[in-house]
Amino acid sequence: MLKRRRMAVAEIGQCLGLVLLLGLIGGCGGKKPDNGMVPVSGVLEVDGQPAVGVVIELHPQSNAPTLAKGITSDGGRFEISTLTQGDGVKPGTYDVTFVWSEFNIVTRSQEGDRLNGHYAKPDKSSVQWIVPEGDAWDAGTVELSSKK
Repeated sequence: MLKRRRMAVAEIGQCLGLVLLLGLIGGCGGKKPDNGMVPVSGVLEVDGQPAVGVVIELHPQSNAPTLAKGITSDGGRFEISTLTQGDGVKPGTYDVTFVWSEFNIVTRSQEGDRLNGHYAKPDKSSVQWIVPEGDAWDAGTVELSSKK
């Protein structure tokens, strides 16, 4: 009788483990919450070469504070984030700024702009994106020049 009870407890434990595992798997593969954000990604090239370390900011034309940013990584790839890594932005029209500074290890700050300030201010940048509603938006390859 004790042996049967142990087997029953073991079977219940296995069933609970399976239920928990299925719940976790179902949660991981589910649809993302509909918060209206559109993931934005792309590649940035400067003078025909992928640029690493360029800070990208999206400025809504409604003059709301800038919240959406990204930084280019290997191969010039970027993704824009507002609240969490890679969550994207709300659909809309944005003036896009780019600053390619260097980290000064002595002052522990970013200095300069290898793009010579040509894209640093929303009213001076020639880049504008219209992010549509949808699951994701690929900005494609953005090509900038350090000389203007």
